[in-house]
Amino acid sequence: MNNIINLTKMSLLNLKYTSKQTWIGWVIWICVSIYNPLFLNMLFGMGVLMTLYQVMAYEDANKIDNLIASLPVKKNEYVMSRYVAGIMFLCISIIIACGIYFISSKANTNEIKIEVLLGTGISTALLVTCIVIPMVLKFGVNKGRFLITIVNMCVIMIPSFLLENISQEPQLMETIYRFINTVSMPVIIVILNIIMLLISVTISSKSYKNKEIR
Repeated sequence: MNNIINLTKMSLLNLKYTSKQTWIGWVIWICVSIYNPLFLNMLFGMGVLMTLYQVMAYEDANKIDNLIASLPVKKNEYVMSRYVAGIMFLCISIIIACGIYFISSKANTNEIKIEVLLGTGISTALLVTCIVIPMVLKFGVNKGRFLITIVNMCVIMIPSFLLENISQEPQLMETIYRFINTVSMPVIIVILNIIMLLISVTISSKSYKNKEIR
């Protein structure tokens, strides 16, 4: 457990070396989201993508695999530290997104409830995490860059377009809210997200265990 904590701390420290690229993207998305709260859903995924991927890219470029091989650290501990870091970056995104939502509600009429934004946004960000980590661990940054970009843009953009279309149909929105209240949708979303994380962790652990370190 100590190794996982220390490896996570290492990633948080490495975040400062990628802060220039990361914070420029954050500022852009925050400004856009203040004027259009629908983009908040995209902010969750983009926040995790910009932080987690940039950190992993920085570490990969600096031969993190060779470092892990030389340290008294198990490979699965390093894998788990990637997910802990991803969840921490997601928590930061949640705090920022909630703040922006309440700020934008003063200037705009938010047609999408915060519960829906949190549900779709957190699920999207977790899906991004579950895709980015195994792909970077398996292929590295250079080989996986193009595929990761395509997959994650689809994951981030599609929910936002769905929310925008739903917000234009008041009756459909009311039906969705009633459905959420009657079938305990939050519980179902939590269960699905946990299953998704477990599958991703399993794939990442097996893939990194068998990865050849050069």
